[in-house]
Amino acid sequence: MDDINGSKKLNQKGYLLIESLVAFSLVSLCIASYIPFIVGMLKKVDAEKTAVEMHRIQYEQIQKIEQNQAIDTTWKTGGKFFTINPLINSSLKGVRINYENEEIFIEVRSFQTSHP
Repeated sequence: MDDINGSKKLNQKGYLLIESLVAFSLVSLCIASYIPFIVGMLKKVDAEKTAVEMHRIQYEQIQKIEQNQAIDTTWKTGGKFFTINPLINSSLKGVRINYENEEIFIEVRSFQTSHP
């Protein structure tokens, strides 16, 4: 009858501390396993932003070539420096964009549109 009324007290002095430590360790484990995932995703996002920026620069430089303007030799955006090299052959024009170890290039045969 004492158990039902709650008059019997059990020795539970360390129970709250152990429960808190277990909960804290579980939360810490979840966070520790999530951090590498977030770092990997941030690296992928940065790489994609760089690729998009390189293609935007390439597009703008091709537009300059089409309008017979001088292209830029360097481009700075977002704290990154891109180098731009023209590709001029006898029948091809284009640009080569470099950033660290990445490179993209495009060659255009003609800026004339053909109508069939």
